Amino acid sequence: MVQIQIQMFGLEKAKKIFLELPGHTEIEIDKAEGEFMAFVQKSAKLRAPRLSGQLAESIEKRQDKKGTWTLFVGSPYGWFQEHGFTGKFLPADLPVQGGYRIGDWMAAKGLTGFGFTPSGIAHPFIAPAFESGLNRLPSMLQNAIYKAAKESAK
Repeated sequence: MVQIQIQMFGLEKAKKIFLELPGHTEIEIDKAEGEFMAFVQKSAKLRAPRLSGQLAESIEKRQDKKGTWTLFVGSPYGWFQEHGFTGKFLPADLPVQGGYRIGDWMAAKGLTGFGFTPSGIAHPFIAPAFESGLNRLPSMLQNAIYKAAKESAK
């Protein structure tokens, strides 16, 4: 009768690695999410129209209590820059800030009758920033998983 006996050593270390891997992976992916949003924020700031600089300054990344990241544009005209707007006819007697009327501005410009705001062409800055960030996302996640595995093996 043949008897084979096998002894395995090192299972405790392998077990430790597999038990710690999910925790390290979650930590590293959270870091990668923050890096991704920082990249998108920087890219959006670089792409934002620079009429006053206020639009670019108002772009912020925020993380809520649940860990969800949000890119926030605080400027009230950010949406119009991203998506554009349609033109409107404005009556000359329409009041504006400071008690003036559109007609006062039109008279100063030598215009009469109705004012017209031209159709605003969209100047997207958020969507292209996300698109460029999405190209980098797979490598960022791959690096995060590699770091998590490396940390678990320590």
